Amino acid sequence: MAILQRSSTYKAEGVVLSRRDLGDADRIVTFFTREFGRRRLVARGCRRPTSQFAPHIELFSRVRLVGVVGANLDVLTQAQSLETYPRFRDDLTAFAAAGWAVELLDGLSEDGEAEPDAYSALTAFLSALNQRTADPEPLLSALALNLLDQHGYAPELWRCTVCGAAIQPGAHAFAPRTGGVVCSDCSHDNASHSLGIDTLKTLRFIAHDGLAGAARLRADPRTRAELRTALRAYATSVVERDISSAHILERAGAGSAPRPAPGA
Repeated sequence: MAILQRSSTYKAEGVVLSRRDLGDADRIVTFFTREFGRRRLVARGCRRPTSQFAPHIELFSRVRLVGVVGANLDVLTQAQSLETYPRFRDDLTAFAAAGWAVELLDGLSEDGEAEPDAYSALTAFLSALNQRTADPEPLLSALALNLLDQHGYAPELWRCTVCGAAIQPGAHAFAPRTGGVVCSDCSHDNASHSLGIDTLKTLRFIAHDGLAGAARLRADPRTRAELRTALRAYATSVVERDISSAHILERAGAGSAPRPAPGA
């Protein structure tokens, strides 16, 4: 992993995770970079009408940047857009799914720790999500499961996380605090969310086939709602803070016509 010294200049490719106003004209921009992981940089004067930075640091944009390491915060000296994902500007569900993804990654990441696999997963997700025909929620589920797995938090989907018994067809649930599914006997004593058989099959399928499999799915409304609830609760438990974009995604609702659930 590259070590950056104070006042050194560096180049990187990154995705804009968030922005926060600073003073009258500046912004603190958080990037998730391929080379250095999460980094926060000050974009001087970017809120002025004449700023050259403003068009290149939109939320979720993939950017080539040049920064200078500072005592407290790095300073952004150059930025060039590489990919801007126009769907997110007028599709609330896609925008919310992108926001959900970057909030999760921000919560899982540490400043300055390179995670090239996580970066590749994020950019592949954003590119897939930008396709007008793509259903955002299965893609988001695939990315969430991928990122959680990369950081050591893959949920258990095959055995009860309380008693260890193999999950049998029938009634079962998802318990965020125990790290995955629980059988019908154990679900009553643990804070859990109902999980229909089609939802569990879908989770297993997405965990195995990733984005490619998720792109072929059209979940029915019940499965969609259960996926949304279970993954939001689990992600919140892992990162120990609310995923605020999840509220927008819930209000936006389902997007596509259902297809049959995959086999387990």
